[in-house]
Amino acid sequence: MDSLRLAPSHGKPAVLPCCRCASTERNWDRIVDKAYCAECQEALVMGLAEPLVERTETHQCGVCGRRGTVRFLTFPLQGRTPVEIDLCPEHLRAVLGRRLSVSAFAQLRRRLQTLGLSVESIFLLHDAFYDEQGRALQPAREPD
Repeated sequence: MDSLRLAPSHGKPAVLPCCRCASTERNWDRIVDKAYCAECQEALVMGLAEPLVERTETHQCGVCGRRGTVRFLTFPLQGRTPVEIDLCPEHLRAVLGRRLSVSAFAQLRRRLQTLGLSVESIFLLHDAFYDEQGRALQPAREPD
């Protein structure tokens, strides 16, 4: 199984409530099949919420190739088919925190292009958060 792939589609994915606050506004990103709204993701990254504890799988990270990942599913903007990315803990925190390194961002850009997608179609990677070179513009503040 590829570490970055279009999710198997069985029709339109169900809207799941955020597993932390129960918001049902839209299709939220999912970490290991649990939906997280943008506010709860931000709270996780900033250390304001209970930490995320999930068992890792033996898949390779879609960024660095390291084994020991969790599945991150996101819904491309104006897209119909979700994208799944296996991410190691370091790169999951970096994606959620909008603070990928330039090289990690470039790797995700290349991998998404092979699926016919651009980084601009992925909310946490679009141009409000990263410039054209992949430098983070609005990284979330790390916990003290």
